Amino acid sequence: MASKHGCPCCPKTKEPQSVPLWRINGPAPLAPADELWSTSRHKAVRLRMEGSGPASETPITIHQLFLQTVNTYGDHPALASKKEGQWETLTWRQYYGQCRAAAKSFLKLGLERYHGVGILGFNSPEWFISDIGCIFAG
Repeated sequence: MASKHGCPCCPKTKEPQSVPLWRINGPAPLAPADELWSTSRHKAVRLRMEGSGPASETPITIHQLFLQTVNTYGDHPALASKKEGQWETLTWRQYYGQCRAAAKSFLKLGLERYHGVGILGFNSPEWFISDIGCIFAG
């Protein structure tokens, strides 16, 4: 029997609350968790934090890091690739826009929360856009 969010492997697990992505200048709220690891894709895990050093930095999401980069380096080159002998460049702002468009497309195609996407292809801007788009889609 599947749970209300469609996962047959975890029928008794409640889906965690979604976290709004509008915040970029502060820590993302962490889901309450007691354990450092889990075999369930629906269960939150406790982050290992230290009192000093790199492990004491406040965690941020990939989306927050991307937005910080767009705000700082928006018109600078982010990706460059050669197509038919000509270099094409995407700025961080363009890259972000295309990643958001990819995320919306994945959702429109039926991508569900906690499910996966297989991206096959060569090292290209489209691969990176698809990858980040999947992360943005949740």
